[in-house]
Amino acid sequence: MNRILKQLAFGSVFFIIFALVALGAYFFYFRSSPSCADNKQNQNEIGVDCGGRCIPCEVKGLNIVTEEIKVFPAGKNQITLLAKVRNPSQNFSASFSYKFNLGGTLPDQRELRGSETLAPQEIQYIIVPNLPIDEEHINGVSLDVSELNWSENKPPILNVRVNSQSSVDKNRVTVTGSLFNNSAVNLPIVKLTALLFDKEGKVLNASITELEKVGAFSERQFIVFFPEVEGLAKNLDPQKTEIQWELDD
Repeated sequence: MNRILKQLAFGSVFFIIFALVALGAYFFYFRSSPSCADNKQNQNEIGVDCGGRCIPCEVKGLNIVTEEIKVFPAGKNQITLLAKVRNPSQNFSASFSYKFNLGGTLPDQRELRGSETLAPQEIQYIIVPNLPIDEEHINGVSLDVSELNWSENKPPILNVRVNSQSSVDKNRVTVTGSLFNNSAVNLPIVKLTALLFDKEGKVLNASITELEKVGAFSERQFIVFFPEVEGLAKNLDPQKTEIQWELDD
């Protein structure tokens, strides 16, 4: 009897040791660490996989909204790409990388990349001008957004004002104007995007120019040229021209 009890005792001890080793191995090797994508509310999260060390719950599931993508002729065998994007968050700024994908029988597959920051609820036009590609070779354009980061830190507000006017000389359209930097900081490079619209408010074309070393409390004049494109001058509504400005890296 005593022998049986001893065997049971040794067996129980062995089983306990084996169970502890197996449990330790599970926690050390197999159990996944808490993350912001494990579909569990842990690691001080406010909601499931949001808040705390994860993304804010307000922007969970949000993405940058691409409202339209267009291809415009920009002269002989050249195009300009335009994407209208919007930050849907009311309280968070969004920083992200983007990539234009061009489909079609091109000499090589062109992937056009960049980065952008949008303030809460901000709408921005992403422009890639004067690409040396024949429009007939394009078979669809898409915009991929990646590396999206949300932040409560809003971009600094600069006191910058732009006046502009559109003019037509035969078939050529130009936009001229002045940029007023009423801020107490120097602006190294300011990128100006001129957007042309028709009477219905549809974008007709876009072009870009840059101003370098815009001093504090200064005024700089600019001119934006557009290529001679059939129908552009005829359909233009000069009163609807917009100038979008941003600091370039």
